[in-house]
Parts: sequence; C-alpha cells; structure tokens
Amino acid sequence: MSAGATRLVPLCCLAISVQAADTLDEPPAEAFGAMRLVPGATFRMGSDRDELPLIREAVGLRTVEPLLPEVPAHDVTVDDFYMDVFDVTNEQFARFVAAVAQWRRDEADPSLHNGRYLEHWKTGSPPRELLDHPVTFISWHAAVAYCAWAGKRLPTEAEFEWASQDPATRAEFPWGNALPDDERVSWGGNGINGTVAVGSYPPNPRGLYDMSGNVWHFTADPWLGAYGEVSKDSDEYRRKALDPRIRRVVRGGSWGANAANLRVRYRDSHRPHDAREMVGFRCAKDASP
Repeated sequence: MSAGATRLVPLCCLAISVQAADTLDEPPAEAFGAMRLVPGATFRMGSDRDELPLIREAVGLRTVEPLLPEVPAHDVTVDDFYMDVFDVTNEQFARFVAAVAQWRRDEADPSLHNGRYLEHWKTGSPPRELLDHPVTFISWHAAVAYCAWAGKRLPTEAEFEWASQDPATRAEFPWGNALPDDERVSWGGNGINGTVAVGSYPPNPRGLYDMSGNVWHFTADPWLGAYGEVSKDSDEYRRKALDPRIRRVVRGGSWGANAANLRVRYRDSHRPHDAREMVGFRCAKDASP
C-alpha cells in the first residue's frame, strides 16, 4: 500500500455471508453470469476541486455543485476482485426468485421495498422481450440477497470506479474522453427512454459492458456525502454501512442520464427500498478466499 492510501475491504452487506470465490481465469464473455478479474491497485479516486470547472464546461453543467461529492481526489487501494461482465438481467433474477420464495414479487417483505418491486413483471415473471435487459424495479436489499445467493456480493464504490476506467488513463468515461453518443452508450441523449439488452454497446478496456448508462448500479457503500466527511475506517462508517435504511451510493448513470452522470468518477445516491425503472446492479467477488 502506498503512503497515504486507504485500503478498502468490502463489508458484508447486512451481515450476509458471501461464499468464497472460485478460481476463475478469463471466463467467456458471452455468458451473462461470467466475471472478469480486475487486478487490484492503488489508484486516484475522485476529483480535485480545481478540476471541476473544466469538467462542468465539458459536460454542459450549469454549476459544479453536482460534482462536489467526488471531491477531494484521494489514493485508494483495492485488492484483486472479480466483476460481472454484464449487469444482472431479468432472466437471471427470475431464476433467483424461483429459488428463493421470499423474494418473489408478491411475497417480498414490504418493509424492504416501496411497493413497486418488480412492478413490470405483471404476471410474476419478466416479459419475454426484457429477458436480456438489466433487471430494474429492485431494491438494494434485493440486490444484496441476489448476490449472496449467487455466491457473490455487491461491489464497493471504489471497486466500481476502478473497474469502470481504463487502468492506463484517468479518462472521463469508460470508453475514453469523448463525450457520450448513441454508438457508445444508452443514455438520455438517444431518446430510447428505457433499458436495452445488456451488452448492446462496446465494452470498456477491461471487457466489462455497460459500466455507464442503461441503469444506475447499486454499490455496497452507504452514502455519507462528499469524500472525507466520514472516514471509512471509522466506527461511524461501519455502523452506517450496516443500517438498512441509509441511502446507498449508485454509480454509472442510466438510460435517462446526462453526460455528467456517465463519468467514471460521478457519484450519486439512492434510497435502499426505492425500486425504480432506472436502477439495477451487478455483482463482484473476492479473488482470494
């Protein structure tokens, strides 16, 4: 670990035990359940305040205020981990609810969602035309449960940022520094107004698809404001990380996002029980047992 770097060790979400990782070596990308190894590193997470005016101008924001939560830039160390190649799809989530009755649409604990859980599964099953789309209308609690069932876990915010970017650069987007367009990402500028099939756009340099756009991604981390407001090594952070009511960090932007939302370092939050049409997830897994 470099001097001054923070090492982030993923917390078990709500004390759910996650199965140790299997040994994987470049699994085939065509399988929706496939994962890719993301080598650990110490990297510069977030942005410096003096960068914000240039970022604001480049992405067309009126003020720098939406960018303030990513300040200050700071060194973070993550260990090797695996990340899902694709977002979790409706088809995959249907297998989960078939196996775990407590997460079926009509049986899920109402205290763990907002009444819109799997709202688009009108018959209790996903529409055929959406099988290969990312699952939406799920809560953070459902995402945690799915990942545990699959022997995985939600990625930390730091893991998501590191996996999103080209490891050789600090490019603004998973594909580079060019602004988003209809050939690169599903976003608010293409007028589709809904999800598309996972893997519809080119992957990032790590071979991961849809790290920006299509759906926002739940992470394991609690939302505690800008970096530095609460130390991740503190008892307060650990206590809030286990609070089932606290907002969770989301990353990546969605089909309705603007250019700023799609940036690698952009941060936002979402209520854990708030099942919505633009929020989904993917899973991660430790590389070492």
